Amino acid sequence: MTRRAGQTDRIDLLARLTGWGVAAMLVSVLVRVAWLQLSPSPDLASYAVDRVASRPVEGYRGEILDRRGRLLSMSRLGYRVFIDPEQIDRDRLDELITSLAAVTGVPAEDVGERIVRAVSLNDQRRPLLGPPEPEAPGFSASIRRWLEGDGGSAETLPVLAAVEGEAGAEPMPLIRYAAIDGVLTEAQVAAVHALELPGVHLERRPVREYPGGDLVASLVGKVGFENTGLMGAELTLDGKLEASNGRARYVRDAFGRPLWIEHGQWTPAAHGKAQRLAIDLELQRIAHEELIRGMEDADAAGGRMVMMDPLTGEILAMLDLYRDVGELAEYPWVDAKPAPGSPPAREYNPYSGVRYRTLAADPKRETHPALGRNRCVEDIYEPGSTFKPFVWSLITESGLVKLDEVFDTEGGRWSNKYGRHFEDVTRRPEMTWTEVLVNSSNIGMVKCSERLDHASLRNGLIRFGFGAKPGIGLPGETGGLMTSQKNWTHWTQESVAYGHEIAVTPVQMARAFCAFARSGQLAGTIPTVRLLAAEPGVAERDAIVRALPADVATLTRRTIRAVAEKVELNMAADKLHPESGWRYQMFGKSGTAEIPLSMAPEGKRRPRGSPSKYFDGQYNSSFVAGAPLENPRLLVVVVIDDPGPELIRIRHHYGSWVAGPVARRVLERSLTYLGVQPDVAPAATEDATRSAGR
Repeated sequence: MTRRAGQTDRIDLLARLTGWGVAAMLVSVLVRVAWLQLSPSPDLASYAVDRVASRPVEGYRGEILDRRGRLLSMSRLGYRVFIDPEQIDRDRLDELITSLAAVTGVPAEDVGERIVRAVSLNDQRRPLLGPPEPEAPGFSASIRRWLEGDGGSAETLPVLAAVEGEAGAEPMPLIRYAAIDGVLTEAQVAAVHALELPGVHLERRPVREYPGGDLVASLVGKVGFENTGLMGAELTLDGKLEASNGRARYVRDAFGRPLWIEHGQWTPAAHGKAQRLAIDLELQRIAHEELIRGMEDADAAGGRMVMMDPLTGEILAMLDLYRDVGELAEYPWVDAKPAPGSPPAREYNPYSGVRYRTLAADPKRETHPALGRNRCVEDIYEPGSTFKPFVWSLITESGLVKLDEVFDTEGGRWSNKYGRHFEDVTRRPEMTWTEVLVNSSNIGMVKCSERLDHASLRNGLIRFGFGAKPGIGLPGETGGLMTSQKNWTHWTQESVAYGHEIAVTPVQMARAFCAFARSGQLAGTIPTVRLLAAEPGVAERDAIVRALPADVATLTRRTIRAVAEKVELNMAADKLHPESGWRYQMFGKSGTAEIPLSMAPEGKRRPRGSPSKYFDGQYNSSFVAGAPLENPRLLVVVVIDDPGPELIRIRHHYGSWVAGPVARRVLERSLTYLGVQPDVAPAATEDATRSAGR
């Protein structure tokens, strides 16, 4: 019994000692772990990294669509190459440069310049930084996985490229990021992977693509480097298109590989909202084809067009085009204060036949179509006779003239009591008030404008929206020019009567002309201009801005149907390319005005002998039209900038000759595309064609 008890005691003691030993070992391990955690050695500190990491979850910028849902602008994630100069093999530097140039399409000299510069700067900085610190295990691999697989960006790298600091400042860190510009295609991404060159990595970048192409570039615009709106609708709608990134926090292992995401550690991204523009890509294509044709037929330096739904105010198409017409002379400005002893400047000859450059240079347009000025909303022009329907309708509304009243139009030439001379293109001894508008008589308009007091005419034009921004919201939008009431003289009254001393944009003109193109009780009102597609019934809910009584607006529209008929007869009588068989009745008004000079450059003035502040003998020719006649669905404004000298020589540079046919063809094709019921019987068009032939 005693022996057995002694053995038991020894076993118990051994067990207790073992237990205490194990406990002591565990405590020492825990103490050591705590010590290493709280105060690691320098060597160990470089390996101690936070096991909880976070990464952004990219939000996509909203799409821009046309009114039928066709993509005009969209976002996706793409890849871009970047180099870690500290990981590349310097012995294979030539191979690296030539291989990347071949894969990315970036010139080898550009690739080489970036890489060699980064390597050179690192060589300069390295002696100032002291001994290199060891990298964490798997550092390069984690960067590769982060950027390629999880959509990180260069901002997440531990060390970024930096500029040189000032003398005496902290030493700059080594450059670990040198980007090679250009987003890669899928084939290029695969080719970069296949290179397997050290130091070559891929990062994911948001990419904005434009399926609508150059056709809508000036309207849609462009985003900048930070994926924010820079021009056009991209800028106007930036707040609605903009996305905000989410964030994911996850636990990773010692090699930086994601393990799991805990509950509540995921914040989803908020994507931008898709925006549906009022523009119709097919109508834009039709307008583009016909405007190009019209510019070529007229040998014009440029062209602009706005197509609008007169009921809703939606912009269905908008174009601003330039055309190369060969070498143009610069306007011969002379020194305002010539230097003493300098020879006198050559006197200006308005009949020299020299064709001057009338359109301002737009170098950004050459870089990308979206970066150029949108002259439909930014640049003004004198509307000429297209402005007469507004003045004619205001005088008619006043009751100061009767439609059948006959005016002495002086055979087409007349000087008023102030000694100012006026001429008509259609020269007749007399015309009725209706014929004054149809034949575009300057003399008749000026004589009758004298019956209306200055304030009534100016205030009436303000009701049409002239002198104020139309409110489309695109960058650079202008309200045109209108003389103030204080400076409004009899000279202004006469000039405005036939479309001079007032300047408008094509969008302004389209909105104002809607007063004639709206039917029923909305006739005589002007809509809100809309860049975005409107919801059904918006016209009825829109605030009414009435410019004219409905009956006067309808009368004006029906009167200028005769102007459009003249255009159609000219087109049918064309010996080379006769056109007829129209299915829709068009109404409209032509206009032709000399192009105003811009402000003289600093220190310059107009040359001696220059009779006016215009490019003498160079014109803006325009036509404003709508169809069908009784229930208009479309309205177009066409401006042909600077028709060629040959047309001017044969007097075919007028708006009815160069802009009218463009409007006629655009309306015919567009209404057919929209499925609008024709309002002209086939027999009627055949009769008109035969009459034109005779």
